[in-house]
Amino acid sequence: MEVSRRVLVVGGASDTETVLKAVFEPRGATVEHSRGYRIPLRTSGLSPKVVVIDLDAEHDAASVTSRWQQSNRVLIGSDLPPTISADERFLAKPFQFPELVKVIEELLDASPAA
Repeated sequence: MEVSRRVLVVGGASDTETVLKAVFEPRGATVEHSRGYRIPLRTSGLSPKVVVIDLDAEHDAASVTSRWQQSNRVLIGSDLPPTISADERFLAKPFQFPELVKVIEELLDASPAA
């Protein structure tokens, strides 16, 4: 499956998508928002390079993160997950948008997830 410069925001507030679109779309990235991981992506066949997952908004965070194994993931939540893999970053709530933007920039420039 091909990986592109796409960022997918799963769950969470719509202002996260708005801020990320304003920052990354002028740089050639696509930003999409899904209210849950079961909603099909608008561009089928392409895996997002980075998936931002609001752990507090998802009832089964393990299913959400496993769905995106081919993508780098940013996990946002009130509590640190018990395990974090090498291709995951964690931001504690409340987070600052500049902090999130910096992490996404690093992941967009990183090698694809294993």
